[in-house]
Amino acid sequence: MQKLYCYVDESGQDSGSNHFVVVAVVNKDDQEELRKKIIEIENIVGAKKKWHKLRHTNRMAYLDLVLQKKVVSGEVFCAYYKKPIPYFFALVQATEKAIRQSAKEAYAVNIYVDGINKKEAKFLTNALRMSGISLPLVKSRRDESEPLIRLADMWAGCMRSALLKQKDARSIILRAKKEKYLIDMTS
Repeated sequence: MQKLYCYVDESGQDSGSNHFVVVAVVNKDDQEELRKKIIEIENIVGAKKKWHKLRHTNRMAYLDLVLQKKVVSGEVFCAYYKKPIPYFFALVQATEKAIRQSAKEAYAVNIYVDGINKKEAKFLTNALRMSGISLPLVKSRRDESEPLIRLADMWAGCMRSALLKQKDARSIILRAKKEKYLIDMTS
């Protein structure tokens, strides 16, 4: 049985955006090794904060280096939804799609969502199980303690910026899609 790990973050709940973005990083590799690679990149560019708290140059340097080093290449899934849309619907749909595209055989997946509370985690667990996703319980992870959640946060922030027509964010998103690093699940 294949063991998968899924790290989910979102952007766009605020009123400053016309879209709601969900990013899921799904892989089966050694999680500690991936964390080390991400922390190394963060240390090089000085990026251990959320997207909106970083200087612009650090954001772009981080994403550029992640692309160059191909860290979790082809395992970063994004979807964006025109608002208004219920937060929960978008979260369930994007997470389910990312897992289905990643699972190549029978699997079990551990899902970690940035800052989700226990009640929402239970609802998300039940919704994903009802759609046929095999998982124990959705768990909360904070970006302060989980590098893979920070990676999802960086891509969600970049996608949001691209949707707000920021040129360099659009450029890096287009590059990530062209290199098949980022898989856009928006239908």
